[in-house]
Amino acid sequence: MTKQAERSGAASADRRWISAYWLKPKSWAFSDDPDVLIGQYANLRRQVPLLYLLLIIIAFASVYLMAGSVPILIIGPVVGLFVTVASIRMVWWLWFLPEPGELDVSEVRALLRRTTWAVLPICLSYLGYSFLLDAFGDPGQRAGVAICLVMTAIGCIFCLMHLPQAALLVNLTTMVPYALYQVISGNETFLMVSLIAGIVTTLMFRVSLNAHETFIELINSRSELAAQRGEAERLASENASFAMTDALTGLPNRRLFLARLDDRVQQSIRDRGSFVVGVLDLDRFKPVNDIYGHAVGDQLLVEVGQRLQSLSGANLLIARLGGDEFGLLVDGDDDAAAAIGAQVIAMLHQPFQIDGQRLSVGCSIGFASFPYAGASASVIFDRADYALYTVKADRRGAFAFFTPHLETRLRTETELEAALLSADLANELGIALQPIICLRTAQVRGVEALARWHSARIGDTAPTRFIDAAERLNIMGNITTTLFTKALASMAALPVDIDLSFNLSTRDIVTSATIDMLIAAIVDQQVDPQRVTFEITETALMQDYDTAIAHIERLRAMGVAIALDDFGTGFSSLSYLSRLPIDKIKIDRSFVSNLAEPGVHKIVTAILTMCETLDVECIAEGVETSDDCFTLKGMGCNLAQGFAFARPMDIASLQTWLERENGRAADGRARSGLLSLPAFAELHERFPTRAGASR
Repeated sequence: MTKQAERSGAASADRRWISAYWLKPKSWAFSDDPDVLIGQYANLRRQVPLLYLLLIIIAFASVYLMAGSVPILIIGPVVGLFVTVASIRMVWWLWFLPEPGELDVSEVRALLRRTTWAVLPICLSYLGYSFLLDAFGDPGQRAGVAICLVMTAIGCIFCLMHLPQAALLVNLTTMVPYALYQVISGNETFLMVSLIAGIVTTLMFRVSLNAHETFIELINSRSELAAQRGEAERLASENASFAMTDALTGLPNRRLFLARLDDRVQQSIRDRGSFVVGVLDLDRFKPVNDIYGHAVGDQLLVEVGQRLQSLSGANLLIARLGGDEFGLLVDGDDDAAAAIGAQVIAMLHQPFQIDGQRLSVGCSIGFASFPYAGASASVIFDRADYALYTVKADRRGAFAFFTPHLETRLRTETELEAALLSADLANELGIALQPIICLRTAQVRGVEALARWHSARIGDTAPTRFIDAAERLNIMGNITTTLFTKALASMAALPVDIDLSFNLSTRDIVTSATIDMLIAAIVDQQVDPQRVTFEITETALMQDYDTAIAHIERLRAMGVAIALDDFGTGFSSLSYLSRLPIDKIKIDRSFVSNLAEPGVHKIVTAILTMCETLDVECIAEGVETSDDCFTLKGMGCNLAQGFAFARPMDIASLQTWLERENGRAADGRARSGLLSLPAFAELHERFPTRAGASR
């Protein structure tokens, strides 16, 4: 860098310094920032009383200094006036001025202006008093007067550092006139003193001005920090709101619901109050999602949320817990919760119009009351969920409370789950085989393998109970493969013309690992896949339609047949059924047991006709009387199973049964109690198959 550039840079720096520190117009003008004005006022309330105290001290000091030189009649009234005015002003500033927060900005600005102009009479009075004393004193006393005047100016400048306009007036109205006075008096010594004093007070003013600028920067920094903190708090509040709000429906989410539930428990423990927790689950939502797509399903959830939101209030919190499940926190007793439950069920039972589709879902609700159903948030929530589970299993579209009966049932199921988790599945699980009879030929066409569990801890357990528990525990795959392996092993002891039907659970048909194990078991045991039929329910299909269909196609590709079990109890339409890759349909036992009713008879006839049209086999299950057999045969049904022929039995008993039935076929004898195959064969000619029925 050249010397010329260095000189230019230095000159520029000097100009910036002068501009920045000495010639700032905004330093002399009152600020427009409310925070700065309030800060100035707050500091002046502490410092101005010190200024008046300084003036009082200087006044008394002047009396002591000029004693004997100035007549008492002159100095006494002046000092008395100074002390009285200063004392009144000091008391006023200490005790009678409002707190900073009690004044608005305009009032503060006006007070600062008055304080600034009040400096003029005070400074001019003390300056005139100094000139008066200077006329009477000897050189030593005159020097003392000069020192008092300079100290007064310096003290006032520092006390008024947060009001630079007033501090500047102090410097100008004291030091400039004093210097002129000394010029006129012609005393070079005191003239030099006045000049040095003027320089000192000017520097003191600059120091106070620096302090004031730092004060303004601090105020601005605090304001910016407060603004940033406010923005951070706003963003934090928004983030907390987002974190506590369901993005789809706008309702409170699971996190907020559980937090409020925990708070409500603590409050109720302190206040000995009560409340009710509800868990709501939509009915028939899964088919809507699968058939119409997730976009329609999401829109349905949005409209459900809007309907529920209309019920929310001070005594009711409604949140979306996830999926199609919602939570209710009712601040009231069981009667209030029951009224809300009935209102919610009626509201959601009304159809929804979405994208031109009329959709009906409905809901079921489980309630649990605090403290009767539990003393902690987790327990009471779980018991409301269990009440929901039972109401969905028993009677959808209703609500139920957790009761002592459910408490007993829950304990039983907990014991069941514990036994299932610790069970030796290979040794405790077994199968029972029930024959499937051809009504046209009176021959055994196949057997259905039914699950059995004899627990070492709790004894024999109904299949529906332990299968439901296994699905809850996510161990259904192990149970299915164990049972299927045993069923395949039994097939080796049966004639090759007898097929095997095996039930798959809701979880099995949508679990790839389970399908892999079933296929591997068929291959490993070298069983002809065409002898195997897997039975599934409509409910299983609706859990995950696309995955279920993909797995069905995979099984059918290797030759396995698929039967739709419990047909007639679901919601299948003809168009929906025609698209399903199935080979057989099993008529639910609820129809078979009521064939004498004209309406049921017509429904079964329609099902048989549909099966004939779709070219699928039709099997009637739950046949318990010979009348049912003959009626079904006369209607054109070719396959049936039930107690009318044989109860489920183990493989050894089945072999004995087959041998006995074959022996009866040879000698024509029939045992009473069950409809033997020979007896049925003798009678079936009386009920010829309906014309055109080929299956």
